[in-house]
Amino acid sequence: MEVGVAGDVPDVKKEDAQGKLGKGPVIVIRDGSMIPNLRLQDLFVETAEELKIPYQFDLLDRGGTDSGAIHLHRRGVPNLVMAVPTRHIHSHAGVIHRDDYDQTVRLVTSVIKKLNAETVANLTK
Repeated sequence: MEVGVAGDVPDVKKEDAQGKLGKGPVIVIRDGSMIPNLRLQDLFVETAEELKIPYQFDLLDRGGTDSGAIHLHRRGVPNLVMAVPTRHIHSHAGVIHRDDYDQTVRLVTSVIKKLNAETVANLTK
């Protein structure tokens, strides 16, 4: 779970931040420190579509999160970054859209409920 740079403010280039407030959770397809597990990414996308949760993708050429270290642990840990699009990250007052937050919680909770032993084992096959 993370915040994503909302690209719907002045002086933010489209290639630097694709997320927009009010358009749903952000699934980060790559950042400067990690590439997500594609099967886990697909599980999030499929779940969002089943539940009719809007979602966005983002790609960051630089920067990173703890996910970068986690995905390299031992033989690798399936992970990805789910983010709430946020204006003015790294400031004392970020701005989010409440629906994005609620939909992100709903999506993550729904995916967690699907994670049984078989589903988890299939993430690394």
